[in-house]
Amino acid sequence: MLFNSIHFLFFFPVVWVVYQYAGKRQSILLLFASFYFYMAWNYYFLGLLLFSIVIDYYAAISISKLEIEDPKRKLFLTLSLVVNIGFLAYFKYTNFFLGIWNDIGITDFRFPVYNIILPVGISFYTFQSMSYTIDVYRGILPARKSFLEFSLYVSFFPQLVAGPIVRATTFFRDLENRLPVDLAVMRESFAQILIGFTKKVVFADNLAVCVDAVFQNSAGASAIDTWIAIFAFMWQIYFDFSGYTDIAIGVARLFGFQFDPNFYFPFNVTSISEHWSRWHISFTSWIRDYIFIPLGGSRGSEWLVCRNIFITFLFGGIWHGAGIHFLVWGIWHSVMLISERQYAKTGLRDYLNRKGGVIYLAICRIFTLFCIAISIPFFRGDSMANAFLMIKKMLLVSEPNGLPILFGNYSKLILLLFITAQIFEKYKIKKMLSNYKSFSIFILVNFILLLCFGVKDAKSFIYFAF
Repeated sequence: MLFNSIHFLFFFPVVWVVYQYAGKRQSILLLFASFYFYMAWNYYFLGLLLFSIVIDYYAAISISKLEIEDPKRKLFLTLSLVVNIGFLAYFKYTNFFLGIWNDIGITDFRFPVYNIILPVGISFYTFQSMSYTIDVYRGILPARKSFLEFSLYVSFFPQLVAGPIVRATTFFRDLENRLPVDLAVMRESFAQILIGFTKKVVFADNLAVCVDAVFQNSAGASAIDTWIAIFAFMWQIYFDFSGYTDIAIGVARLFGFQFDPNFYFPFNVTSISEHWSRWHISFTSWIRDYIFIPLGGSRGSEWLVCRNIFITFLFGGIWHGAGIHFLVWGIWHSVMLISERQYAKTGLRDYLNRKGGVIYLAICRIFTLFCIAISIPFFRGDSMANAFLMIKKMLLVSEPNGLPILFGNYSKLILLLFITAQIFEKYKIKKMLSNYKSFSIFILVNFILLLCFGVKDAKSFIYFAF
């Protein structure tokens, strides 16, 4: 079920109203509502979700009953990891690896390409469930004895299909002590949900028209068209994903759960590392805690630290999709982070920061955006060939073909969206809700934007594909 669908606009208010009168059965209501939310997309894959829940619940309970020294604890942890990673490997990477095998041509036998449907949200709920089992194994939290409560943790509908990846400690904290939902909270939550819809339906979906026009005809696009499309996509994916997160956080808060922010001005940065500390925070903190640190983190020799960064972001690329271009995207960011680390060790950054001041920071911001932009063709493109073609155009080493594209017709709309976006970015929601007058203006502006510029056809969120 899409947040930006008529179905959800009926589903959510009904669940919330019934929730107020459910009493001790609130958790049961939310669990069945979450199952229905997931089944609305494809009811076949509910079984897959339930199987993952059962395995991880059983594994965590078994781990908690054993002594720390007992080697069987690692066996149950392995069971959880194998099942979850196995699901991901089959649904996301089967055809990818079979294709590589066929291309290598070691034998005359060729594997067929299977019509495998990727279950929506599988990358998110498997990561969330795995983090719980790992934390129980590490002794960070006790295993949850209630199957109902654990099932709700994995399947809670606001964040089920596109995050944020919620840690068990956060969720069970609020499950045990539901946060109060007074009028002020309702007003703030409603505003956050509304701004999420505006980000998605007005900003992201309109920018998608411009982005798709170039990426679907990258050979005919000029250099300036390519650059505009690259930056338009950077804003599109930000508004799309952060819009989903805003809706998820706002909806969850109305049920008494407080999720951590998942974005914090990710393009207003002076370095790649700062960008990743502000972009998809729940994912970057996940790969930090469960991949980078177990590999050794920042401990050990410089070579080992660089290796750990490389492996972590290589995994980040693989997580986003099955394709060489996603691997290259992950490698590019790992190289940027390692280069930035080496640059900082020279002391030159601190020296230039002291001497250059505002000018140096401006150069850092431009260079950081440039590095992010260079990676976009690998992330958004559908092949390595198209990615390299677009990069050649961006670097002005390709023939500057013309494209009678829609940026001229849409220039005023893009300008309006960009200006409005800056306003939303600059002023936090709480400032807009300081009094009823500003709150009313805020609501009115959002409704006008939705009515005048909202894309009528519900478009799927970008991160549903991951």
